[in-house]
Amino acid sequence: MFKEPDVFSVLQTAKYFLKSKGLLEYKFDAEALLSFLLQIKCSKLPFLYNQILSIEQLRQFERYILRRSKREPVAYITGYTGFMGFEFKVNKKVLIPRPETELLVEAVLKMAKKQTELKILDLCTGSGCIAISLAKIGEFKTITAIDIDKFALKVAKENAKINDIESINFIKSNLFTNLEENKFDIIISNPPYVSDEEYAFLEKDLMYEPKHALVAKKDGLFFYTEIAKNAKKFFNNNGHIFLELNSNKVNQIKQLFVGNNFEDIEIIKDYSGLSRILKAKILI
Repeated sequence: MFKEPDVFSVLQTAKYFLKSKGLLEYKFDAEALLSFLLQIKCSKLPFLYNQILSIEQLRQFERYILRRSKREPVAYITGYTGFMGFEFKVNKKVLIPRPETELLVEAVLKMAKKQTELKILDLCTGSGCIAISLAKIGEFKTITAIDIDKFALKVAKENAKINDIESINFIKSNLFTNLEENKFDIIISNPPYVSDEEYAFLEKDLMYEPKHALVAKKDGLFFYTEIAKNAKKFFNNNGHIFLELNSNKVNQIKQLFVGNNFEDIEIIKDYSGLSRILKAKILI
């Protein structure tokens, strides 16, 4: 693939190749993968343009580029991604954290400002990015993070260690099943919410991510329905819920919570102007 072994030429060839395969973020992808190979920040690449890559480095970079050309996400190739300014390990057992989900964390931090006795529950924690970010930035009495998938929990626990967090209680549970009598002030979740019909039209990159972490039964509403119906018994007085939304089903989701005694429902839009976060208060 690479005729010239210097960093500049290799980078240009990789960008051209990824562009020819229809990748829109070909510049970012090539730079991210090369900087990962060289173990430097992307911003340092221009200072190394004249550096000659070894034969093994060229072969490894070609493998990275070929994987990306088949739409495998950069985060799965490198094994890491950023979220809320922190580094998280990811693999094909967990979803890759999205920038939109940062809004979920920010909404909780904004509401919890100057309160240090709140108990947090993170449902469907996956990589643990939400719970760990809250633990890194906020001050909470307790944080509990649950997931039904033992492999996802393994990744979440590794991410807690990577980020020097020891305070999170990770529990294997199918939603509320194994929580016993615990009660919380805030429940937060980015649950699976894609319907089978929507899944068929998702971009190819998402086909590498675990389907069970994306798709939900009942036309994508299963987890919203279960959470709206069962969350009440796990709240302290004046509890709040924060959920990432399927922007195609906002009204249906909102009505699920209205019908289960939630009030002060607020819909927060994402960077693209889509309805992305539901915030609500429970009436007990």
